[in-house]
Amino acid sequence: MVNPSLAYEILLYINSFYFGLFAACELGSLVLKSILIAPNYGEGYYLIGRDYGVLLGLFVVEGIRLILGRKGSLSERDVPVMFSVVLTLPSIAGVLFLLLWQKVRLRIEYIWCTLMLCIQLLEFIFASMFIVTMCKAPSYD
Repeated sequence: MVNPSLAYEILLYINSFYFGLFAACELGSLVLKSILIAPNYGEGYYLIGRDYGVLLGLFVVEGIRLILGRKGSLSERDVPVMFSVVLTLPSIAGVLFLLLWQKVRLRIEYIWCTLMLCIQLLEFIFASMFIVTMCKAPSYD
């Protein structure tokens, strides 16, 4: 059986680096879209503003989620990990917005967002397993 605490910690470590790359690339692509593409659409500036808002919210939620997850996993406490699991849902919603509901999407964004979703879903699974093992009564057999 896989140790869920170790697997969760490894996924958080990987995601802490990938999220920095994801944030920089997504911000760069949004700046590119706002310069080149937004003036061509009638409501382009409204849509780009909405995308900036979603991206800023995603940065804040994902940063808090990673900090809480690392703090709870390293100290082996279940409360910060539970909050991290709860914050995974808005973070997944933000990535899904970037993947599916943007007006203009670049092909490379499909790859970035899909990889981010895979990491987040794996973290959700292993964090849930970690919480279950932490809440289980100790067995002295």
